[in-house]
Amino acid sequence: MNYYIQVAEDESEEPIELPCEEDGTLLLTTLSAQFPSTCGLKYRNPDSGTMRGVRLVDGKLHPPEAGWGDMVFVCVFPKAENKRKSDEQLENSTAKTKRMESKQKCSDLIVLGLPYKTTEQELREYFENFGEVLMAQVKKDLKTGQSKGFGFIRFGSSDSQGRVLSQRHMIDGRWCDVKIPNSKEGQMPYLNRKIFEIGRAHV
Repeated sequence: MNYYIQVAEDESEEPIELPCEEDGTLLLTTLSAQFPSTCGLKYRNPDSGTMRGVRLVDGKLHPPEAGWGDMVFVCVFPKAENKRKSDEQLENSTAKTKRMESKQKCSDLIVLGLPYKTTEQELREYFENFGEVLMAQVKKDLKTGQSKGFGFIRFGSSDSQGRVLSQRHMIDGRWCDVKIPNSKEGQMPYLNRKIFEIGRAHV
């Protein structure tokens, strides 16, 4: 009677049973028939919790000292294959981190030359064509409530920010410029922004 061992493509996958040879070994050809491109097996040591490789000699995978047992063995793929699988996993597992990093890299951008009739909603709607807009603000005179002719926007990704900075913008029939205000690194201290706004108000 053949002995079967449990093998999975990775630890998160459902294992399948593969038949061993009479001498207790598993042929690499048997393994690769079910898992193309695989070049070996590994398993998690129940004592240390670390991964261990299975010895491969002359195309045969030899069982651990304690035998195959009821453990689930995981396929080992060449580096190029591992990289592909790793990239696919990272694409999903680090998506949130990348979005957070992008938001951290984004700074408030100043929009110069806004028509006085442009509202914050219209400002937001225009720049949403370039990506997610986290903030859109038209600066107004505190006494009259009228627009000062400029505003601020902040994007959710550095890619969107880069596209907007690379061109001029026609908003409500008027050409507007978008810039990173008064900072080499794109971070404008609150005090500097207040000074900038006061300066613009008197132009």
